[in-house]
Amino acid sequence: MKTENRERARGNVAGRTMLGVVPVVTLALAGCGGSGGGSGSTVVAHGTITEFTIPTPNSGVGGISAGPDGKLWFLEGHAGVNKIGKVGGNGQFTEYQLPAGTSFPTGIVNGPDGNLWYNDESSHLGRVTTAGVVTQFPATDPSQLTVGPDNNLWVCEFNGQKIDAYSTAGALVHSYSSGTTPANLQLEWITAGPDGNLWFDTFSGDNIVKMTTAGVATAYVESPTLQGTLRQITKGPDGNLWACVQDAGANQIAKITTSGTVTTFTIPTANASPYGITTGPDGNLWFTESTGNKIGRITTAGVITEYSIPTANSAPIGITAGPDGNVWFTEQNGNKIGRIIP
Repeated sequence: MKTENRERARGNVAGRTMLGVVPVVTLALAGCGGSGGGSGSTVVAHGTITEFTIPTPNSGVGGISAGPDGKLWFLEGHAGVNKIGKVGGNGQFTEYQLPAGTSFPTGIVNGPDGNLWYNDESSHLGRVTTAGVVTQFPATDPSQLTVGPDNNLWVCEFNGQKIDAYSTAGALVHSYSSGTTPANLQLEWITAGPDGNLWFDTFSGDNIVKMTTAGVATAYVESPTLQGTLRQITKGPDGNLWACVQDAGANQIAKITTSGTVTTFTIPTANASPYGITTGPDGNLWFTESTGNKIGRITTAGVITEYSIPTANSAPIGITAGPDGNVWFTEQNGNKIGRIIP
């Protein structure tokens, strides 16, 4: 069993709102590894990466989500920082201080109520309006969250062996046993699946679990197919679930059918440490390589193309499809928000 070691974006500073257009680095990149990228040194729109520096130094940027206001919203979680920020396509940032008592904000989603929602490691759910007004609600040991098909917020309890559903009023609506095998596994990432169910993974053990909105759980034990931790799980454009597989020698992207069958695809870069994954506007899956320092694209047929990030050792973590038709990602060590043209 894996030991508890949550690789979360960490942070905490005081401060209020910060506005500004910051230095930008742009690089048009050819694909490396796999197929489907450009070749040679010709500058082309496809694969172009632009980086925007976050105003707060060493912010510990992690999770990112497209907001209802056309901005990209992200979490800053290093000790002493604890902010939520937004950035527009021109690189203009605004940052808001999270309330006292917040520690290590991790997951962030675009809520069904026109607000952003996040969770932190000090047992809160947070609601953030597009004007930056933050309201916190108590939650039990939340690790990640998603918007369910019932328009509630579904949250994994990391050590509690439960999945909780909260309304957009911040009230606990349901709490269900996780149904893992064995029962004491730690829970981390969760997403709404293409089949109208919730899907989540286990940080310890090798389970992938399907749960109905009525709390009926079906656990799929994936050993020995999956030998590593799933770092994120998302709904794909092909009616399947897709996930990053990390550690224990794994260096893969996994496709999971709604009947629990897993197919893995090896990333060309060794020890890439894939972390975040999202469906792009081009109908492919896009993922971050936190150690490989690349952004990867995988087709639904499993063909992988990789793009190097201009900033060395930037540690890309979170990734999301933007409202502008591009893919956006966070650079934890580089302290930047990146944009890649698909």
